[in-house]
Amino acid sequence: MEYIDMYLVHWPIKLKPWACNAVPKEEDFEKQLDMETTWEGMQKCLDRGLCRCIGVSNFSTKKIEHLLDFASVPPAVNQVEMHPMWRQRKLREICGKHDIHVSGYSPLGGPGNAWGSTAVVKNPLINSIALKRKATPAQVALKWGLTRGASVIVKSFNPDRLRENMGSLDLKLDDEDLIEIEQLQERKIMRGDFLVNNTTSPYKTPEELWDYEI
Repeated sequence: MEYIDMYLVHWPIKLKPWACNAVPKEEDFEKQLDMETTWEGMQKCLDRGLCRCIGVSNFSTKKIEHLLDFASVPPAVNQVEMHPMWRQRKLREICGKHDIHVSGYSPLGGPGNAWGSTAVVKNPLINSIALKRKATPAQVALKWGLTRGASVIVKSFNPDRLRENMGSLDLKLDDEDLIEIEQLQERKIMRGDFLVNNTTSPYKTPEELWDYEI
């Protein structure tokens, strides 16, 4: 490829150059993040035409605000977990203020992943709205994300599921539906526990990783 459309910092974590495990080992971590140097490198990729946009993923509001303190080019996107049970209201407000698009991964709660959950698609309220709207719970969850101005990232190779997901574009949720969803108890599913330890990681708890925004 001559370029990629979007290049993201996947996690606010720094690993040693040789680390290549999907789940880092304890000895893989670097304690100092040095986000300034990382972002400078991202901006150079943009300047050289290697990518069209640069962004981040799994950044809290605090980390977004810190990045904006020194970034010459602000992130175009912050890709984060977002679904009806983890609505990211504060983060969406901060990103909106700085014209950073929010892209929601695991918009259905990540069912099928080792760390995922069916809590979203099996939620009684989501199912009730789906029944009322003659839709599926997945379509309700996806449409909720779209109504919040976010893009939603779904990953399926099943033709029926692909058609079902596309059907969310035609679904209409009214104010009552949206108000009910806003009242759901929130639950973060991807907590990032694999990036936390007491010795080498800069984060000793998931709360530290997310700047106590969980």
